[in-house]
Amino acid sequence: MNDKSYIELLNQAKAGDLRAWTVLQNRFSGFANKFASKILNDEDLSQDVVQESFWDLYQNLEKITSPAAFPTLLKRVLIKHGDRILRKKENQNLVFVDPNQIDQNSEELHSSYLEKECYETIFKNLKKLDLADQRLVELYYYKNYSLVEISKSEGKTLSFIKKRHIHVKKILRHGIGEKFRPEANSDFLMVA
Repeated sequence: MNDKSYIELLNQAKAGDLRAWTVLQNRFSGFANKFASKILNDEDLSQDVVQESFWDLYQNLEKITSPAAFPTLLKRVLIKHGDRILRKKENQNLVFVDPNQIDQNSEELHSSYLEKECYETIFKNLKKLDLADQRLVELYYYKNYSLVEISKSEGKTLSFIKKRHIHVKKILRHGIGEKFRPEANSDFLMVA
């Protein structure tokens, strides 16, 4: 089976031949590992991304209409999953501090009055939201789940979650923006 082209292997895999998919996966795994390693600079994470990418492609075999585009599709899926991992790594560095725990005289936190005021304003505006909206903010901004993942875990449609997300952003932007960005609030704009 190694002498077959990847297009033939992909067509056989689409027809239900698991062995053809395994050969195809083995043929592209070296490339995929190198490509993911360039994105992530971490061999363990890149192997995870490669596995997730092949699984994603396998689940969506019937949607591949042009078998010749398989290498390009593989690259796109590797980039998608690699980007998700990178965003999670970036957000692990972000720490939300409860303003009630910030001591104004704390030397080790180096917090200024303005930083504490920012945290208090954010915290106060988050507390104004419904519990479901607070959970949406927590899952999306602090735990870095996608809106699709949130809709599945909450048992709501993606459309509903997107609308709630836009609504929550408007509420928070209005509540936080008027204190720290008066130019963002249309109530303060004046025509010269």
